[in-house]
Amino acid sequence: MSVGPAWIQVFLDTPASAFEEAVAFWSAVTGWQPSERRGEDGQFLTLLPAAGSAYLKMQAVDGPAGLHLDLDSTDRPAAVSRSYDLGGTHAWTYEGVEVMRSPGGFVFCHTLVDGEPVLDRPGATMLDQVCLDVPAAHWDAEVAFWAALTGREPEVGSLPQFVRLVREGQPRILVQRLDEPDGPVRAHPDLASADRESDTADHVRLGARVQSVNAFWTVLTAPGGQVYCLTDRDPRTGVVG
Repeated sequence: MSVGPAWIQVFLDTPASAFEEAVAFWSAVTGWQPSERRGEDGQFLTLLPAAGSAYLKMQAVDGPAGLHLDLDSTDRPAAVSRSYDLGGTHAWTYEGVEVMRSPGGFVFCHTLVDGEPVLDRPGATMLDQVCLDVPAAHWDAEVAFWAALTGREPEVGSLPQFVRLVREGQPRILVQRLDEPDGPVRAHPDLASADRESDTADHVRLGARVQSVNAFWTVLTAPGGQVYCLTDRDPRTGVVG
């Protein structure tokens, strides 16, 4: 039996006042179609790729933009128990779903896997990675927690402030050590881009704003306030170059 979730869902938490604009933006930049709305107020939807399993969802919230993860498993009680053993804490329960926090405060949910999910890489720009932004005080605990919880071996990147947690055929996790000494752990999505300059121009045309341009990535803000990165990674493989 493998350790770690059978699938990872990425949830973009979006202010309700900007939800329609944000849905239109993320649908356009991913090329994925919005599903029908779900929830008591129609606050949930999934962006559906043309091939492979869906893993990008959106939620309208009464607060600022953010991101959380759903960890899908076949045995939810066992997954919840393991999270507690590793240092996770209870946050709240929503319709039978255990919502938890990592040692540094990042929110994630334990959900049930549906079928046998498959990650499709069509070769175009794609949102395939979540970057956990970790203040220095939480760095060691968060790397250890997420490596153990996902069953993924930590891989130190070319820059020491980055650790990759990768499992073939699933969305990727990158852990980034921030210069901030303390504070809560949060996250942002990363898109693999074969032509970052061209993609940046397209995203700006669709309503994004550029925050900074770096050696290997560009930081942008999407309509609705979601911060994200376009990264110099091959969309066919997810790796640099």
